[in-house]
This record gives sequence, C-alpha cells and structure tokens, in this order.
Amino acid sequence: MQNFIFFIICILAIILATSKNSYAREISPDRILRNVDDIRTPADSYLMEVQIDSSDDVEGPWRGDVKVKGNNKTLIITRAPARQLGQNLLMLDEDMWVFIPNLKRTVRISLNQKLTGQASNGDIGRMRWYGDYNVKLEKGTKEFWTLFLTAKKKGLTYEKIRIKVRRNNFHPIKAEFLSLNSKLLKTAEYRKYERLADKKRPTEIYISDALDKSNYSIIKILSMQAKDYPMSLFDRNNLK
Repeated sequence: MQNFIFFIICILAIILATSKNSYAREISPDRILRNVDDIRTPADSYLMEVQIDSSDDVEGPWRGDVKVKGNNKTLIITRAPARQLGQNLLMLDEDMWVFIPNLKRTVRISLNQKLTGQASNGDIGRMRWYGDYNVKLEKGTKEFWTLFLTAKKKGLTYEKIRIKVRRNNFHPIKAEFLSLNSKLLKTAEYRKYERLADKKRPTEIYISDALDKSNYSIIKILSMQAKDYPMSLFDRNNLK
C-alpha cells in the first residue's frame, strides 16, 4: 500500500513539473516579443502624437509628432516647448540627427541621449524591439513571461532589456533597461491600456531613474494611426 501511495505521489509530481515547464515551452520567445511589438506599435508605418511630462519640467511638457516608417526611419517634429521649436530629429538605421535652429545646421546625436527628462531619443524614435535584440525566456509562469533582450548591434537605445509580459494578451507590464555590464539604468511601466488604432495599447509609459525614483518622465501617446509615408520624407533636409 505504501509503495502504491509513493508511486501516485511521484506521478503527481511529474505532472505538476511538466505543467509548470509547459508555460515556458508552448510559445517561442521570438514569437512573444513579436506579439509585444504588435501591441506597442500599430503597423510598419504610422503616426503618433506624443506628450512627455517630466519631474524636472520648467517650461511645460515636451510635445511632438512622431512619423515612423519600418524599424529604421523616424522623423520627429517638435511642437513644444516654445524654446525647442524647430529642433526636429531624424533617425536612419542607428544614426540620428537633430536640427539646431540658431546654428542652422544638423548635429549628430545618439538614440540613448536624453530627449527630455528620463525619456531618451530612442524611447519614441525606435519603439520596436523585435529584430534589434536577441531574446531568451528567463521565466514562464501561469500569468506572466519574463524576457531578457540583448542588443544585436551597436548604437541602440539600450544594451539589455528585461520585460515582463502578461500571458493572456501579450501586454508588456514592466521593463528594466540595463547597461552592457547589466547595471540597472531605468525602469518603465506600461499603463492605461486604451483602444488606439483598433487595438488595446499602453497610452502611458512611466520611466523612472533606477537610483532616484522621484526623477521620472511619463510618455503619453495622445493618438496613433497607421499611415504610409514616402521615402523622400526621411531626408536630413526635412529637419529644417
């Protein structure tokens, strides 16, 4: 009898272990990340109206129109604050430029440079992760996946990213942005899911400094729509 009970316990333990591991195996990390990107961005070519509120704002929030084509072309038209009018940005592949009106010329900058507050240029200029990062599954549970991303190339906004994703709808919940040596730089929370461009998407991204949580920025996506653009739009002459 004791041997029979021991046998049943062993079988149940195997079933539970198999069930737990199946959370991680039933879908590939690449597929998860691709679905996460589909939640965050509506199409290969689209327009966003963005506002960024920061804890250190002295001139009011930053506002701009973000015109995206694919994963490697973005034109950012600055609308506010008044002092930054005309400081438009252009991303081509991993290269980025900003037009400085008083100098009447473009200056090369990087994706990880600060746009305003805790928001980097790449936080709105290059939102897709799929294709830019190698991805592995760190953890799979009944409710969430945890993905770990490592940059495939130089010049991206972050070297490493850890993402928490809700299983039932692929909604990103939280991200940790890390340096090359895995030092935590910033955290991001994806909030206020609302219907934009025919799908529920996060309309707020709350980014805070890893060492000082009172230092934060809130990226607010005011509108988003699929929209095609000609290749000629993404030219450095259009920054003026």
